[in-house]
Amino acid sequence: MLKKLKPTIAILDSGIGGISILQSLIDKYKSGNYIYFADNLYMPYGNKLKKFLKKRVEAIIQKLIEKYNADMVIVACNTASSLIDENKYKNVLTMRFNPNIHCFATKLTKKMLDRDNVIADATLATQIEKNIFDKNKLDRLIKSHINKYKLNELDRFVLGCTHYELVIDIFKKYCPNTEIIKNSNYILKYINYFPNTTDLTILFLQSKNSESYLNKLNKLIRR
Repeated sequence: MLKKLKPTIAILDSGIGGISILQSLIDKYKSGNYIYFADNLYMPYGNKLKKFLKKRVEAIIQKLIEKYNADMVIVACNTASSLIDENKYKNVLTMRFNPNIHCFATKLTKKMLDRDNVIADATLATQIEKNIFDKNKLDRLIKSHINKYKLNELDRFVLGCTHYELVIDIFKKYCPNTEIIKNSNYILKYINYFPNTTDLTILFLQSKNSESYLNKLNKLIRR
């Protein structure tokens, strides 16, 4: 049961990717009151239609605010962020993109950003989601994608998907001379709510309830 403490920060993603942001918040504050919503019923977002996804994400934002009393909602998915106007809401944060830096993202994110310097893949986020605890397979997957898109030949690039951030160490391993930037880094700078408790409370929500998926989310968190 989530304690009703102020403030409550909700994090929304299609799956496990937003755990990278939740972990950053835990590492920084060591405490807090958090909701993590995994829309695993519709994961991955990267292959969904724009109209459907926009409506879907806006409905979840409203649910987190109205039903769960979230004081702030972080849209941790880069694909969803490209569709949501955070100015419509009082306290909603979306991922932002530096137009001057190469970005490695999903197909839909590339379509929404409409930039030549966005490199996109259709399946990697799903593969990471599926194999997050298989380190050997992840190593092979990331290495093959780096070679396919010649990412190691870039001076720097942004990981434009929070799923990719979960395996940033593997990207760094095979791109030793490349600066790899987490697109979620800016989030901490814009959060204007801070924990007023020494306790750490996390409520995990799923659109497709699964005990094994809940265990996966819990296992990914370092407390």
